[in-house]
Amino acid sequence: MVAPQKVANSLGADVLRLWVSATDYANEMSVSDEILKRTADSYRRIRNTMRYLLGNLDGFDPARHALAPDDMLALDRWALARAAALQGEVRDAYLRYAFHLIYQKVHNFCSVELGSFYLDVLKDRMYTLPAGSHARRSAQTAMYHIAECMVRWLAPILSFTAEEIWTFLPGERDESVFLSTWHVPPQVSAGEIDWPALLLLRADVTRELERLRDAGAIGAPLDAEVDVYCRPEQYSAWAHSARSCASSSSLPRRACIGSMARRRPVP
Repeated sequence: MVAPQKVANSLGADVLRLWVSATDYANEMSVSDEILKRTADSYRRIRNTMRYLLGNLDGFDPARHALAPDDMLALDRWALARAAALQGEVRDAYLRYAFHLIYQKVHNFCSVELGSFYLDVLKDRMYTLPAGSHARRSAQTAMYHIAECMVRWLAPILSFTAEEIWTFLPGERDESVFLSTWHVPPQVSAGEIDWPALLLLRADVTRELERLRDAGAIGAPLDAEVDVYCRPEQYSAWAHSARSCASSSSLPRRACIGSMARRRPVP
């Protein structure tokens, strides 16, 4: 027996609400201290993702600084397109009362697509470029729309957290997230870049860089230069993707988190 008030007092009411949403009520609902601990870890992942987005929106005024979709960098258009597609899935899950699917989709989005890829790749851009630079504004535009979408996805489940996030989002807005409707992000296309292939490449390169770092061969991923050998059809597809991308010459390097990434055909 786990007393709800005890959970709310020790972990917070939103962790208790998240556990309820994460559990498929059509089946037996299990709860234990270990399950609640894992739920608290998931909550922190979601909350920290939103905190990172808010931190990088400091000084951003959507009315003055947001870029049109066609002016955004390809990576930012991809992230915005993923958020827009996921919003459709989240809305459908709410209509079907499939709260466990909402939890799974949002947590996966925070952990994999944002945390392990997009936000990780953005670090150099956000931390080193001038505040008003085009590339930085492009990233902020994407992060702003992602945050506006996510706070609404979370509100029915993480009500207290969403209300707190709402007060820190830039731009004019209703007094409460519960007085708002779904955010409508701009229509964007992910473009002609083969993003699934790029994500697989990143995973392979990251695995190899971690092996080299564990062996003491490199101190950090940025110490490495990466040569990627591709079959002719893969090489042509990558070259075509690069030509389709703004700042394309550095996209593979940014995706692989190395100081340099060169594509080469298989001899």
